[in-house]
Formats: sequence, C-alpha cells, structure tokens
Amino acid sequence: MSKCKRFVCVLAGVLALITGFGNGAASAAPTAENVMTVTSANYAEVMNISRQKLVIMDFGATWCPPCRQMKPVIERLAGEYGGRFLLGEVDVDQSRDLAGRYNIRYLPTLVGVRNAAELPNSRNIGYPGETRLRAWIDAQLAKG
Repeated sequence: MSKCKRFVCVLAGVLALITGFGNGAASAAPTAENVMTVTSANYAEVMNISRQKLVIMDFGATWCPPCRQMKPVIERLAGEYGGRFLLGEVDVDQSRDLAGRYNIRYLPTLVGVRNAAELPNSRNIGYPGETRLRAWIDAQLAKG
C-alpha cells in the first residue's frame, strides 16, 4: 500500500472514530435500482438521473475500514428510502478521474448531486453512524 493510501486510510479511521465509528446496523440487501456503481463509462448516465432525483455519490475504497462499515448501512437506507435517491458508489482506486473531479481527499466522502451539480454544503466526510447519516440524507433531500 502506498504512503498516500496508508495516510488517507489512517486519517479516515481517526475521523470515523471521532464521529461515531461502529454505530451501524446489520444490512438488508439493497435494491439494485437504488444503488449503482459509478465509473467514467456511466458517469453521464448518473448525471442524467440527477436531473430527476437526488444522487448521493459515495466515494470509498475496499481497503478503507470506515467505508466498509458504512457501505451496508447506506445501501440499506437507499432501499428504505424507496427510490427517493440513487446511491452512486465510486471506488476511488478504480475511478481516480472521478475522485479527482470531485477533489476527494478523505474516505469515505458522500456528495449530494442534483441537476448534475454538487449541492451547496453537501459533503459528509467519514461515517457518522446511522442516525446522523439519516439526518444528512434528509437534509440533502430537503435541498431539492
């Protein structure tokens, strides 16, 4: 693992501990229509979806402990919210161009996108636990 990856992982772990790492719950299987893997190849399609509803871009990596902790929780929430938003999962190791486009520096990072643009003050860095994650999602949905 490169020094940069190690640094980001350690930093993300510390941030997750501070913000409530470990407050997740067991997951149910997500509904495929509410969760989508985002790559350069389908990015334009995801941005078109953002014209109809909120897209939450979830930037993470398989080697990132807080990302692995949050993943089943946010996937379950995508199903529970019944299609009110699309969860777009971006693996920063596989889609470095997208991570660069969004200037991702810490993992996990959630970004609310509507009408192909990032919503103001929409970033959530780290895994804050399910309760605060729900509140953040509700706040993004309220923005339109």
